[in-house]
Amino acid sequence: MVSNPYYKNAANQIQQLTSQDIQKALTSKPSAANTNLNTLLKQIKTVGGKAMGSPQSRAALRTEIHSLIYSQGLPSIFMTINPADIHSPIALYFAGVNLNIDHILTDSFPSTFHRAQIVASHPVSAAKFFNLLITNILETLVKGGVLGPIKAHYGTVETQGRGALHLHILLWLDHNMTPSQLKENIKDPKFKE
Repeated sequence: MVSNPYYKNAANQIQQLTSQDIQKALTSKPSAANTNLNTLLKQIKTVGGKAMGSPQSRAALRTEIHSLIYSQGLPSIFMTINPADIHSPIALYFAGVNLNIDHILTDSFPSTFHRAQIVASHPVSAAKFFNLLITNILETLVKGGVLGPIKAHYGTVETQGRGALHLHILLWLDHNMTPSQLKENIKDPKFKE
């Protein structure tokens, strides 16, 4: 791919850029275009789209969501799932902590601070816990039919400031009810059956 003449030409254009070109672009009006700088920006967008969490990859995700909205309509549910890994015996188990399941809620359970230290020092165990929990939740909600038939779903995983993972997900329910109709139906015991 990089041996393609397009990329060689792009590399040559980028090499011709100077710090003065970039400074001029930052201080001048957008109409003062520099083709070499435009080539650099295009390459950043192309490469950045593959780097998870970059602004370019976020733009690509938004494009995918807009496509789903165009094809499926507005989503029925927006949900954030934010598991508390430091309070989970499963996350501690994945971190190698030997827990006595029969006495999990007694004084032998590590303090919150100690659990946070354990989870922070074992990020793979926290990711395994998150994956297990989210997989089970999605199996139940999306494939299990708890919410009824789902025609589409889209989710992204992010980290919080403390490093814990959480999921933002959009769900498109397969029915023709408005949100207010759905809310009323959820209160109806017959609908729940």
